[in-house]
Amino acid sequence: MATKRSLAEHLGGSLPAGIDSLSEAEQAVLADAFGEARRRQSAALARAAEEGLSYVPSLLRGAVRRVMGL
Repeated sequence: MATKRSLAEHLGGSLPAGIDSLSEAEQAVLADAFGEARRRQSAALARAAEEGLSYVPSLLRGAVRRVMGL
């Protein structure tokens, strides 16, 4: 049941009906894949934000980071 809850959190809503046809192990693999994809996406977004700051003059980077919440 914890695996279904984890999948629902990753998907941000109710689960599709086909999830019930997966075994518990397959659901766990799917939940892990969603978690890993989210971590990779977060890291890529952080890298992109830092790369974008390279176009901001160095004297303003600290202020821009604070405004952007970085």
